[in-house]
Amino acid sequence: MSFLFGNGAQNDLWLRLGFADKPDGARFETGRDYAAEYNTPYGQNLPGDRDALLKLRERYPAAQFRDITGTVDAMRNIKRPQEIEVLRRNGRISALGDEQAIKIAHPGMYEYQIEAEAEYVFRYAGAQGLAYPAIVGAGLHANTWHYFFNRDKIAPGSIVVFDFAADLDHMTMDITRTFNIDGKFTPEQAKWYGVDLECQKAVIDMLRPGNTYEQAADAGKKVFEREGIAAQWYGWPGHFVGLATHDVMLPKGPIQAGQVVTVEPIVEFPDKHWHFRVEDTILITPNGPEVLSSAVPKEMTDVEKLVGSLPAPEAVK
Repeated sequence: MSFLFGNGAQNDLWLRLGFADKPDGARFETGRDYAAEYNTPYGQNLPGDRDALLKLRERYPAAQFRDITGTVDAMRNIKRPQEIEVLRRNGRISALGDEQAIKIAHPGMYEYQIEAEAEYVFRYAGAQGLAYPAIVGAGLHANTWHYFFNRDKIAPGSIVVFDFAADLDHMTMDITRTFNIDGKFTPEQAKWYGVDLECQKAVIDMLRPGNTYEQAADAGKKVFEREGIAAQWYGWPGHFVGLATHDVMLPKGPIQAGQVVTVEPIVEFPDKHWHFRVEDTILITPNGPEVLSSAVPKEMTDVEKLVGSLPAPEAVK
């Protein structure tokens, strides 16, 4: 097919030259994985699609390779009406599954049993897959942000970080709730949960066209500064969501209708095995923020009432 590439503009061959992404892995994460594979003594010389791009260059030397990554990313960043409807449905499905899992959470359960309860609801409601592997980090695992092992028994009094959502019709979701497995935060835990939630709400309230992501982040940072934990502020507390959970582009600059973004500030004290994270996925509309994951409670008293409100499965009694 090299005869297709003659002289002039016809030489242009538009391809995605940037790293690929996938539902549970952002582009930078793919690049990291490629680097690890490349540096492994017995790994591939050129991992993944890097090898395919090299072969294309070798077979079509007359072609002028042009990168279409940025153009496609910009298209992905603003959701179409059909995509928004899928995201709304996924928000309901994912929230329903997470709520059900929290309802059956009791001391003595295994982390994977909470995961299984939510996944059953996702699948039964029609989700084709998972947006990312479940995070059910309890006790000693609460401070591992991306903890996927989920095999330990949950001891009484443990803080549980539950981060899980579905993949529906190629659109992902991202939700986190934090709770005490006993169904009641201690007074000090309640204080920091409240700080995290206040911060999240402050950021969400700013997610309106006419504002910038920098202004929204500053609103959350002020809460952390007031409480003396500014060192725990990591910049924008979240990421875009869409075809990938950690979707393309970074939340910065003007906030635009049609964007979908998470807000997930983190307050943690590793020495106490405490990690407080309230995360929702937000659709930016012309009239302001729409919380797609609102069906799973996050107000502290509501979360406490939810924990263990259904009998534990027979297997763990």
